[in-house]
Amino acid sequence: MEPEDETNVRNSKLRIILISVLILALGGTALVAFWGGGSRPDFTGDNVDPLPNKPGEITFTASGDYGAGEAAQAVFGQIGAVDPDLHLGLGDFSYGETGTEQQWCSMVADAVGQSFPFELLAGDHELNGEDGDLDEFTDCLPNRLPGLEGDYGRQWYVDVPQEDPLVRFVMISPGLDFGTGATSYKAGSARYQWTAGVIDGAREESIPWVVVGMHAPCLSMGEYGCTPGADITNLMLKKNVDLVLHGDEHLYQRTKQLSLGDACPWLRPGSYSPGCVTDDDADMAAGTGTAFVTVGTGGRELREVHLDDPEARYFAASSGSAKNPTHGNLQIRISEESLKGRFLPAIGSFTDNFSIGK
Repeated sequence: MEPEDETNVRNSKLRIILISVLILALGGTALVAFWGGGSRPDFTGDNVDPLPNKPGEITFTASGDYGAGEAAQAVFGQIGAVDPDLHLGLGDFSYGETGTEQQWCSMVADAVGQSFPFELLAGDHELNGEDGDLDEFTDCLPNRLPGLEGDYGRQWYVDVPQEDPLVRFVMISPGLDFGTGATSYKAGSARYQWTAGVIDGAREESIPWVVVGMHAPCLSMGEYGCTPGADITNLMLKKNVDLVLHGDEHLYQRTKQLSLGDACPWLRPGSYSPGCVTDDDADMAAGTGTAFVTVGTGGRELREVHLDDPEARYFAASSGSAKNPTHGNLQIRISEESLKGRFLPAIGSFTDNFSIGK
């Protein structure tokens, strides 16, 4: 080996050691600072084709639970490569110290574009100041969708497109504590009534699709119980909301299509009732039930899928730390007649496809 080659190898090794020390010392923010000064790796999940963008349709992506490591970089790079109309950030953003929110926002914007609608909904890691402050995140990644109503980052809705909308996005925060105790969405509460009214308004205005987002799921094969509460979860079924999206659990899971009726007057968390299942395959009919999808695959270390959970039989697809572990985004394409979903792997190989048709 020539002396110059030996020097290059030695410098490369020193650089790797320095980066590793920085990451261990500072967590994800070190990686943000490192990549912020130059080009990032190109992670686009090219082992599966995204749903194509078509005229007269809306395409969006969704995920949550990011951090600032390599997997998060992969997920953000994939969003930029897919180039959807918007992205729903389902909570738990940087996992970094308060004061580093702008660094994380800059990392996102560098990957997806400065004016791209990366729309935020709070997770529990933005609420107590230890892992960043929600208001700082909503300042550096502000709403970019015209016509949004409500409290951006906490409880809001928007119709897309603004004229002749195809979908109403309703984003809520049941169970999260914004400093005054867990936010209640119990039946009869102001926030429950607000949610019901916004969903009803979409139906009255003949908007074809309603998509609800809330950080934590109620049904899950992960670590947590029903954080949102049974009341707001059953409201989704009562109103036949088409699709409900979550983060919080660091895995991917999609339920079968569920609904209320004579065989299932009330869905009870922590148990399974076959009468609540309307359709158990990936080709579902609109207006006959609700699919719940958790996409906590934005970059944080993945968790185990507990197939022995009592609620497991509600689920049609899943991926976690010991079950084809994969980071990535859920991509949804919406037309007047159909809602089609595909999980896009950014790191890993798991994918999932489903559709809801009029």
